[in-house]
Amino acid sequence: MFGMGPGETAIVLVLIVVLFVIFGPKQLPKLGKMFGKSMKSVRTGLDEMNAELKTEDASKPAAADEVVLPASPSNADAPLTCAKCGATAAPGTKFCPECGDALSAPDMPLTCAKCGTVAAPGTKFCPECGAAL
Repeated sequence: MFGMGPGETAIVLVLIVVLFVIFGPKQLPKLGKMFGKSMKSVRTGLDEMNAELKTEDASKPAAADEVVLPASPSNADAPLTCAKCGATAAPGTKFCPECGDALSAPDMPLTCAKCGTVAAPGTKFCPECGAAL
């Protein structure tokens, strides 16, 4: 049941039966609604705490051994130049309009759209929040 082993499934079923006996069929929807509201408030509090921690981290100066890349536009906004013929193509173009050769983005730092963290060139995921770049 939902990727759980037989022992865990039995525990969940026993728990459901005990809740049904204690609270009755009329009280279970109210209990579920209260549980949902409390989970939402916990999630909201955690999101606020994470946002506060990120603003504190952004305001503190970088450590001496920490590498800080300058803020720059993401690779999606940079014009592409064909290595084969030198023609310039619009951002997001996959193939050269002149010779048809595959284009690659220049080696520029990437900025995460989700949290704004600047990542090194060639990085596929944000080191701060894990979002795909």
